[in-house]
Amino acid sequence: MAINTKGRRKFVHGEKSYFWYVKEDDEDYGRIKVFIVSEDKKFNVSYESGQSKKDQMPFIVVIGLEFGGLENDGRTGWVRIQTPLWDDEVITPGLVKNIIEWSLMDKENLNFVDWEGNTLTGGIK
Repeated sequence: MAINTKGRRKFVHGEKSYFWYVKEDDEDYGRIKVFIVSEDKKFNVSYESGQSKKDQMPFIVVIGLEFGGLENDGRTGWVRIQTPLWDDEVITPGLVKNIIEWSLMDKENLNFVDWEGNTLTGGIK
């Protein structure tokens, strides 16, 4: 099933197309997020804007199965992973590019967090 591209901006990285859009997340108290999905839907993440201004480290929500450094070992459900600090007050194409490139990069260690951004010990719960 193809992805709905209406109202979404396109970003091409390598030979792969990604579509992104910004909206309030009704399921997360109306927080403003950028949603990025690859055309084949294997890469699917969301990132809340303005996290760089908070006291805790920012994190990304990984919804899809494609993410650098994350084993696709049959996991189900979403995971949250700490990210670097980005200039994320306003969501721009540059921020989307940073998110995609960082997400696809192989990473040795991933720091998993809960829904509030608190570090989880012992891996994914």
